[in-house]
Amino acid sequence: MEKYAKLTVSFVKRQYYPHLLLTVLFAACSGGFVSFKGLEAFQAAKAMEMYVAFAGILLFTPLFMPEQDKDIWELERSKGMPMWKVYLPRFLLALVCCLSVIALFLGMMVNGGGEFEAFPLFRGACCEILFLGSIGFFVSAVTNQAVIGYMLAVIYFTVNIGGGKYLGNFALFQMMKGEYGTWMYWLLAAAALFAAGVAVREKLAVRNGIAWH
Repeated sequence: MEKYAKLTVSFVKRQYYPHLLLTVLFAACSGGFVSFKGLEAFQAAKAMEMYVAFAGILLFTPLFMPEQDKDIWELERSKGMPMWKVYLPRFLLALVCCLSVIALFLGMMVNGGGEFEAFPLFRGACCEILFLGSIGFFVSAVTNQAVIGYMLAVIYFTVNIGGGKYLGNFALFQMMKGEYGTWMYWLLAAAALFAAGVAVREKLAVRNGIAWH
């Protein structure tokens, strides 16, 4: 486990720290974009779904960035490292950071005297934001390009603004409509995309490697 811990530390120092800094900046500047005082259910859900949701994209999409470098990828393959053991600590780090951001925003809204049910909002926000982040994660896994992962995750977010009715149970922004029952679909989809992303990397490592651009 020590070598995987070292790889994770190296990942944070070399590739991930800008994303962590952006997340901290995102949270620090939130007061200039979102009011946390006296929010009703719709307003609280809007803050989570239209603003905090980007934390998932920001934190989960870049987890494959080190392996975009062919030399790093070949080194890991040559040492026979199971790729899921390489990616699991990164995923857990991103998960803790993402949940912390959601909890921080929810806490500020509760302290601001908001009139909404905190637990359903927290549960729904976690599942929805994980789902959105998993899209960037999966696309990045398949394409080996974090930029494409960002793009498609943002496109999915944008499509939901006007075309969510065509996406059924996987449409975003349901909590703003007062519907809190779709969290299960978001969570299942997120779990499937996260698992599929890692599985794709494992198969590519064993069979063909990845095409670097």
